[in-house]
Amino acid sequence: MKIKHRLAGFLLMMFVMPIRIDAQLQVIENRQYAFPHTIPAGNYSGITWLGGDLYAVVSDKSEEDGFFVFEIKLDMQTGEIRSARNIGFRSSGYANRDDEGIACNNNTNTIWISGEADNLIREYNPDGSRTGRTVPQTDIYKRLPGNLGLEALSYNAHNKELWTCNESDTVYIQSYNELLQPVHTFRYHMDVPEANKAKALFYAHGIGTLCALDDGTVLLLEREFFVPHKKIGSFVNCKLFHYIPGKHEKNLLARWKTKLNLTSRNLANYEGMCLGPTLNDGSRVILLVADSQNQYAGVLKDWIKSLKLTHGRF
Repeated sequence: MKIKHRLAGFLLMMFVMPIRIDAQLQVIENRQYAFPHTIPAGNYSGITWLGGDLYAVVSDKSEEDGFFVFEIKLDMQTGEIRSARNIGFRSSGYANRDDEGIACNNNTNTIWISGEADNLIREYNPDGSRTGRTVPQTDIYKRLPGNLGLEALSYNAHNKELWTCNESDTVYIQSYNELLQPVHTFRYHMDVPEANKAKALFYAHGIGTLCALDDGTVLLLEREFFVPHKKIGSFVNCKLFHYIPGKHEKNLLARWKTKLNLTSRNLANYEGMCLGPTLNDGSRVILLVADSQNQYAGVLKDWIKSLKLTHGRF
């Protein structure tokens, strides 16, 4: 009898308990595309939606500090990428500082860019010039080495918060309010790597990029890049997580693997991600850009990928 009562109570809880936020989100993966005739070789490391078909994109190896503007046309039913082209560079007039992340603040009509070399987040006008404003550094980011510094950047207009994180080692996620004051700091624990780092010619495992959602949660892309000594057999593992700050919970939404071997040359190291327009069915597009290392050895490509995000507040 006690067992029956407990079972009845458990079933009742299942019906009255609210559905967890992260359980609502779903991702539909679309193909990746390259546009070598309209997007020149680059080291594209960050992307943000400007509105319409326009996106601002940063490169960590551009000659000057600033951003490119891409026109990316989508299928508004599926979110598939139809075309993409680079329509120009907007320079700040300063030297590149290893620009990694970029975020557009439509409330102020300005753009924020994070630099890994100086670990600073600077504000820019739509023409690429600097406004002079800089996000004050928190103590955790002041001590970061240059090659493991600020990586990702995302602004959420609903909450008026700017989010960033460093790439690897000990990962900290930080948010700032509209007055550029630190709000939240979270230590993030990455998944255990799958590859054997000791066997790699080149290896990287860390956070590639993030997106801040309206409900205060975050999408995070973990990626593991493995290059063996012979180069053939290289791969990138990508995992997209829905992270709930404060609860230290993360839930896997999507994962994919790209390779460089005798039968496949779709290797893509995705470093930039942003939310794009709302599709016809109310879902949201996620756009990602890959760093091809300037189309290394004529083999790597500047891939762009889209995902379709459904059933959530974004």
